[in-house]
Amino acid sequence: MQLFGAGQAAAVHATPREKSGRPVPAEACRWTSSDPAVATVAWRHNDATVTAVKAGSTLLTCAVGRVKAEIPVSVRTVARLEVAPAEVELLLADEARPLALAVRVLDDQGAPVAGRIVLTRCEDEGVCRGDARGQLWATGAGRTRAVVEVLGAKATVAVSVKDVRTALTRPKVIEQGYMEALERQVQRKQAAGAKP
Repeated sequence: MQLFGAGQAAAVHATPREKSGRPVPAEACRWTSSDPAVATVAWRHNDATVTAVKAGSTLLTCAVGRVKAEIPVSVRTVARLEVAPAEVELLLADEARPLALAVRVLDDQGAPVAGRIVLTRCEDEGVCRGDARGQLWATGAGRTRAVVEVLGAKATVAVSVKDVRTALTRPKVIEQGYMEALERQVQRKQAAGAKP
């Protein structure tokens, strides 16, 4: 059994059997972990839950009298992230497109870890935003840093955003409030003799 990160849990079931192979469900296991500092075990009858505590290895044992069965348990933790590139330039364009970061997740023994959610967030969300797929999205011109995180391990990326939107999609600058502009328009129409 392999677990990743403190708190991750997995279920285990034991089926005691006679020498003939016939199940004996009335017999109950006594479950133990050889190193509870690595993983603990809680059980009820022949069902157990193993919970990771820290990186390391332990042996989970089910004992019914003198008969035992063992399961090696390995707990790995995410120790380091390698993120490329270390500095990115995003373009705030007419059509929003994310930039996917290349994130390599390594465990406490330096081995690659696959299938983990890569969270990204930007320190200044007025410049960019991250998501849960390791991507960055431009939101406004400027510079900031993005934080990439996987199970507590973090890395940062320098981010700059350049606004390349066309005039059609750029927000219009309004010199006055909407209500004031509407009121002036009505006044001009009234002065010209038109009905508002």
